[in-house]
Amino acid sequence: MIITVSGITASGKTTLAKGLADELNLEYISGSSKLKALLPVKTFNSWESKDGMKMIHLRLKNPVFDKKLDLALLRTIRKSDNIVVDSWTIPWLLKSNDNILKIYVKAPIDVRARRVSVRDNIPYKSALEITKKKDLLTAGVYKKLYKIDVAKDLAPFDLVIDSSKLDKDNLRDLCVDFIFKFFKV
Repeated sequence: MIITVSGITASGKTTLAKGLADELNLEYISGSSKLKALLPVKTFNSWESKDGMKMIHLRLKNPVFDKKLDLALLRTIRKSDNIVVDSWTIPWLLKSNDNILKIYVKAPIDVRARRVSVRDNIPYKSALEITKKKDLLTAGVYKKLYKIDVAKDLAPFDLVIDSSKLDKDNLRDLCVDFIFKFFKV
């Protein structure tokens, strides 16, 4: 089974993807971690940090990093039967079939900003501003590169779920139930 998990900043995609991989004993691949490894500055803690935002601006100017990442992720997925991939773009780039489940995690901006505020230990107002800016810039990278709207085009997804009223365990368990039904396990 191949599971892709996508969503914008602080939607809960990474937490869900890691939780699904652990629960289902599947390999976990983080697109974000692999992308950081390709960039000239690798030491930033979050994409919302000053250096992280600089790297997003660099990606807007030079799509080579994102292209390399996505090609590498697609190659990895094609070689695997049991994997969870956390990526902003792979669900649009990967052709659907019976062995692939595509999940999109969403949450309102105020919830996502609150998560960034707690995670990065910054004031809510700053987190809100940074989250909006990061969403806009990152979406711009993929709009320019692939002509996809990562926040609005949900057509590729088998499951779209709002994480705002669920804790991480409830979100994971709900998705596991769906996965069992989807794959007829």
